[in-house]
Amino acid sequence: MNPQLSPELRQALSRQPGRPLQVEDPLTHAQYVLVQLDAYEQLQRAVDYDTSDPDPRAFYPAFAAAVKDDVDAPGMEAYDADETPQKQP
Repeated sequence: MNPQLSPELRQALSRQPGRPLQVEDPLTHAQYVLVQLDAYEQLQRAVDYDTSDPDPRAFYPAFAAAVKDDVDAPGMEAYDADETPQKQP
């Protein structure tokens, strides 16, 4: 069973389009958040992130070691100073 939106809820949602709506059950005083299905699905995908995938931060040290010679190459200091590098003779 899918409950239907009441006119009151529809009006409240229209006053803040695209944003979640906080509602309260008057009997239990439990708080709920009403969101559009596509926003909920997006949140669900973020929550269901597969932690068995490698963490990209684990590769930072290897990447830093791999580009160390390039970073220390002559002329690269110009990038640190936001200057245009000069051609080497």
